[in-house]
Amino acid sequence: MRLSERIADIARFVRRPTFMAQPMVWGREAERALLVVFALSVLIAPAIAILTAALNAQTGFLPQSDFAPRSETRQIIDFLIIAPIFEELLFRSWLTGRRAGLRFAVYGFAAMGLLLAAFVLGLDDSPYVGWASVGIVFAGLVHWGRTSQRDADVPAWFTRHFRGILWGSTLLFGVVHLGNFTALQNPLGILAVLPQTAGGLLLAYTRTRLGLRAAIAHHAAFNAVWLMVDQAWG
Repeated sequence: MRLSERIADIARFVRRPTFMAQPMVWGREAERALLVVFALSVLIAPAIAILTAALNAQTGFLPQSDFAPRSETRQIIDFLIIAPIFEELLFRSWLTGRRAGLRFAVYGFAAMGLLLAAFVLGLDDSPYVGWASVGIVFAGLVHWGRTSQRDADVPAWFTRHFRGILWGSTLLFGVVHLGNFTALQNPLGILAVLPQTAGGLLLAYTRTRLGLRAAIAHHAAFNAVWLMVDQAWG
């Protein structure tokens, strides 16, 4: 597939996501596709961030960043290892639609729901909540491991509603990044996570067309670029 055709394919997916049960066989074509979608994410997400920042300069609707100070080692671990693996497992690992994967998604979203409930109730500093969430995810991984070969069929409802499911999971992926900011003072403040939402759509393309490992690599590489730019520009 030529460069223009790959970009057109990505654009069609973003506009009208389509289901694909099996990603491409890994090879030179898949490597080129990963480079193209990664390059687009590096260009598009910052462009959206610059546009929203320009609008914010006039109206002041965006919330402030609320990142806690972290050491360089902690940043590398969090942004290049933990976030790519955890977020891709939670939001996109199951996009192949297999029953075992969908079941794991239930476990993952249950763990996220527990963390969100703890945050609302002011219990998010409790180690018990964190360990309980980890336990739920671990139980999901064990269950998936025991049933992945047996429950490999794709339910008809998943393929039928794939577009809405993918858009919904992508919007949720964007919304959870509001945790990186202070509380919203303006409804338009949700635009602060528009870059992450757009990036989530491109990561979904990588996941469904190129596989989970490619999506994790894409995610980690994007975060690495973001960290380098942040270090350079402060």
